[in-house]
Amino acid sequence: MRRKVLNMAGAVAVGLAASGWAEMELTEALKISGFVDMSAVHKSTDSDDTTTAALDQWELSFLIDPAEGVSAQVDIDDQPSADQGGVEVEQAFVTGSPLEGLTLKAGKFLSALGYEGAEPTALYQYSYSATIIGYPGYANGVGAKFDAGFAKFYAALIDGAYSGDQDADSISPEFQIVVTPVEGLTLQAGYAVEEFDATTNEMGDAVAGYDKGIANFWAEYKTGGLTLAGEFNQLYDVQGAGSDGTGYLVMVNYDWGKLGLTLRHSAVDLDNGYENTEYTISPNLELAANLSAIFEVRFDEYEGGDTDDATTYAAELLFVF
Repeated sequence: MRRKVLNMAGAVAVGLAASGWAEMELTEALKISGFVDMSAVHKSTDSDDTTTAALDQWELSFLIDPAEGVSAQVDIDDQPSADQGGVEVEQAFVTGSPLEGLTLKAGKFLSALGYEGAEPTALYQYSYSATIIGYPGYANGVGAKFDAGFAKFYAALIDGAYSGDQDADSISPEFQIVVTPVEGLTLQAGYAVEEFDATTNEMGDAVAGYDKGIANFWAEYKTGGLTLAGEFNQLYDVQGAGSDGTGYLVMVNYDWGKLGLTLRHSAVDLDNGYENTEYTISPNLELAANLSAIFEVRFDEYEGGDTDDATTYAAELLFVF
């Protein structure tokens, strides 16, 4: 069984992030979708073993389509296991199509960059890759997508690609191009950056300003039940000044119908000495049309920090509607 993955490069950019799974139509102009995600995880390191079981996240996505050419999306969610602080509006934005091929949006929305999606419904396995530390997140701003047929172009101006701090004094740009040269093959290139001012730390020492950013490239090929993917990230000051580096991901997934298997390898290597290399094996099973069980074994090796190498076993139950 293949996870119900969203094409984040396309779906997010046009404001259809919930279109990867079933929707319930409440009225002609209002649809709702969402998911409930829970897991049990055992993590073993040289110094400690921990076991957790929790409701990880639930989300409701409201899709509002009051008139032709205009729509809105509002996502509310809660992540109890992450001590998020209760229910929050994850994103809320309005989209419009004033011209054929052109889509505009404004509000709070997710970055279009990165192969792996932000939600469990947008992953082939339970965990995120090592290189996801460079991904931008949710931010406030305006964006535009133009579908030229041979390629899709996307640009946005936001209040902070990484901080989403509602401060318009320093605007972050984001760019993306997606092409599908042959059937089944998708290629993406994108760039985002946010400027952080110089400050002082808790000890009163000066901390230099830096530009945190990412140049993101990924490719995906699908044929029959097979999905192959690769990603490369050039990272800029992702952990503060002096932490440039690179990250990558390679993944293969095969779908036998109700049964699927994902193999993934990813790594990140920064100039400040931090390194993380991971290997993941993740079988998954469709228990019902809207219910999936995902299992994972993950091996992490770390350098340049106090983090121990780890082996993680996870079992996840994901209900979508």
